[in-house]
Amino acid sequence: MKKVAVLVDDHALFADSFAVLLEKMGIFDEVHTFNDLKKRLNYLLRNSRNELYLFIDYYLRDSLGVEMINDARRINKNVKIIVVSSVTHAVAVRSIMAFQPNAFISKTSGVDTVVECISCLIEDKFYYCPIINQCLKELQEEKEVWLSSREIEILRYFAQGFSVNETAEKFFLSKHTVVSHRRKMMRKTNTNTITELLSYVRKMGLSLD
Repeated sequence: MKKVAVLVDDHALFADSFAVLLEKMGIFDEVHTFNDLKKRLNYLLRNSRNELYLFIDYYLRDSLGVEMINDARRINKNVKIIVVSSVTHAVAVRSIMAFQPNAFISKTSGVDTVVECISCLIEDKFYYCPIINQCLKELQEEKEVWLSSREIEILRYFAQGFSVNETAEKFFLSKHTVVSHRRKMMRKTNTNTITELLSYVRKMGLSLD
């Protein structure tokens, strides 16, 4: 089974540099970079039997990178998800962790961190770099609010102006279920309106647009 690295990042300079680093490590049989949603999903489908290492950023131009995680795991049972992001806000980090990536490293990390990360993944271990571990520690100490992956997805539709009914249709949920999610999020964040809720979440460092 071939080891294949796939890097999904909108920043071409970073993507190319990171791809070169992965190639020089001599671990992967192939290294690819993508920024187009259709192309990357097609690639996952065509290579569903390879041992795939998917490196994704949290922020992408057309979506949140973490939204690919569930699709990738459904398509390829051998995929390992590595989030590579500049996100440092504790709440944003915790929300990403809700998707249960195999690894999470900061873009400010050094080469040694990348090597250590991949070594852990090869041994089927999870890996979170020191910067991310510190964010999680701060979150635990401060007991900040965190939102589930489903709640973030629903909020993105609210941020785009979708109504409760429209959002429910997108997720194949009942109107009452979406309303329940909204109330739960407001209770968590101690907000009273959808405007206040969206403002709070953006201040947390989460991208909804």
